[in-house]
Amino acid sequence: MSADRVDYEDLTGMQLDRPQLDALVGDVGECVFNWTTSDGYPVGVVVAYVYHDGTFFTTCAERRKRVPALRARPQSAIVINRGGRTASFKGDSVVHAPGDEGFEALKAWFYPRLSGLDRKPDDAYIQSFARFLDSPHRVIIETDARLVVGFDTAKFAAFTSEAMAASDRPATG
Repeated sequence: MSADRVDYEDLTGMQLDRPQLDALVGDVGECVFNWTTSDGYPVGVVVAYVYHDGTFFTTCAERRKRVPALRARPQSAIVINRGGRTASFKGDSVVHAPGDEGFEALKAWFYPRLSGLDRKPDDAYIQSFARFLDSPHRVIIETDARLVVGFDTAKFAAFTSEAMAASDRPATG
């Protein structure tokens, strides 16, 4: 390959930098939460999350299939995709349930943060939603977060244009 050609297979420059990644993840948002079934197939659902101290927290009813799956196989993944930027994380999940040690303290900060009550304490709908979350068979899933890949499609579009322009130029050398 000549010096003026672009290596279109090398996408390392498409990564998100730390400020971009922090802005994408934020402290609350929506993600695709992934786990594996007992026969080894990956499956995922869109859920709301809270990101706190490098850890993702999500919630669901204890009867959801992901709960026994995660108890048996805690390996999981979280994918966030917004505004042309995406980040994939892997980690091990811990299911916290009513009656577990520390559950009351966990839900005391988690439900207000997830519902938005910590940001809008006077909003009647949000107050009701925060109470609604506190149901007797709801679990909170904690997933430690290790970045696998962050990707910026705007960088990729510019890179693609550069690669296409370079391929249209006559080779030198």
